[in-house]
Amino acid sequence: MGLRFDPSGGQFQQAINKIIEAESQPIRSLEGRKKTQEQKLKLFNEFKGMFSDFKKEINEISNVRKLRELKVDLGDGEGFINVTVDKEVAQTGTFNIEIDRLAGRTGAITNGFENPDEKSLGIGFIAVSTVDQNYEIFIDEEESSLHGVARKINDDPNAPITASVIRDVYDPDNPWKLIFNAKNDGELVEVETPELYFMDGNSTIWIDNDREAQNAFLTVNGFEVDAESNDISNFLQGVNLQLLKERPDSPITVTISEDFEKITGKVDAVVKKINDVLDFINKQNQVDDSSDTSSTFTGDTGLTNIEYRLRNLMHEGFPVHWKEDGEYDIFNLNKLGISFNRSGNLTFDKNKFNKLMEEDFGAVSESLAGEYGFAHQLDSVISGWTRPVDGFLSSREKSLKRRIQNIDDQINRKTDALERRAQALTQRFARLQGSLASMQAQQAYVQANLGGGGDLLGQLLG
Repeated sequence: MGLRFDPSGGQFQQAINKIIEAESQPIRSLEGRKKTQEQKLKLFNEFKGMFSDFKKEINEISNVRKLRELKVDLGDGEGFINVTVDKEVAQTGTFNIEIDRLAGRTGAITNGFENPDEKSLGIGFIAVSTVDQNYEIFIDEEESSLHGVARKINDDPNAPITASVIRDVYDPDNPWKLIFNAKNDGELVEVETPELYFMDGNSTIWIDNDREAQNAFLTVNGFEVDAESNDISNFLQGVNLQLLKERPDSPITVTISEDFEKITGKVDAVVKKINDVLDFINKQNQVDDSSDTSSTFTGDTGLTNIEYRLRNLMHEGFPVHWKEDGEYDIFNLNKLGISFNRSGNLTFDKNKFNKLMEEDFGAVSESLAGEYGFAHQLDSVISGWTRPVDGFLSSREKSLKRRIQNIDDQINRKTDALERRAQALTQRFARLQGSLASMQAQQAYVQANLGGGGDLLGQLLG
């Protein structure tokens, strides 16, 4: 039986869909390739990210000053003193400190008032003199309460004093007072007792008591020392003190020593980063019959070269104990407790490393962080891979992105061509559909006016 005309065009549309479906196969193939390359790029970015962290860890041991860590032991002085050190300049050692007196700042307190919010002082000003300035702050009637004065002073960033309202129940009828305090401790930044000038008020305010500024007074290793503040920067070279409480006649023993535990942690972090890279490369080469190597880096020569360079560096020796005649000793990583195990990963014997640091910290630091040490050479190798423009990692990432872009371009071109193909087919079938409709109309006319004739259109089509 021949093709029959479908008034809705369904047969024609099905025919077009089948043609387009068949001709879409190359696009689906390209989309599959794109997905594979995107998975590969994602995997590579994971690998590249390892080196960002890697560089940070190497930087921590890149020279002797960065490698070095110090710790502070205060003995029974916790709560009396805080000590921080600049590890790059501070020296190890022990010193004894007696805190005979803390530094103090100028302070003053006024007479009492019944209500801290009552605007009863009138108008006036408060004058304060410091070593290098005379400060005045004007108080109007709206601010003439204790809280108003305190607020006006505290809102001025240039004021050398602060003010607070305090309740003193010693005088229950007039318990509210103003306290003034200088912003800094010590005699070098001493502030004169504030002078209060007010008029036309219902109450009178005056300074009832005051306290002069004073320096801190210490005894350090038996020597008396004045300090201008309770926060003493560079009290000793690279050593900062914060005095918290007085403790006269009872020295606090402060011991500054090398912090081998932190140094070990830094080296351990580098070892772990190396193992992360080696593990990643090793997993790429672990394949079986079910492995999809198209989205991984199995046998990739770039990664193989990275593995080779890292493993080779781990077996090198690093010079220490430089002598005047130019001779030196060689330390390898095995002597530092770093070696490969049977699975091909590095192990780190921390006990062995700590023992060697205690015996010869200079040699250990030179072998790791010296000019020709392990960290310097490792950083040099890594930098060749991580250069932002022409390094291996950037170049490979750009290559993968270009592949994805090229596939996208092909998909777009083929999609555009397919759309044009579908449009052309639709137009052709539309013309055919119109011709068939005309023939069907003619057949109906013949049958109606001439009678019989059979299915002329069916005969022509069938």
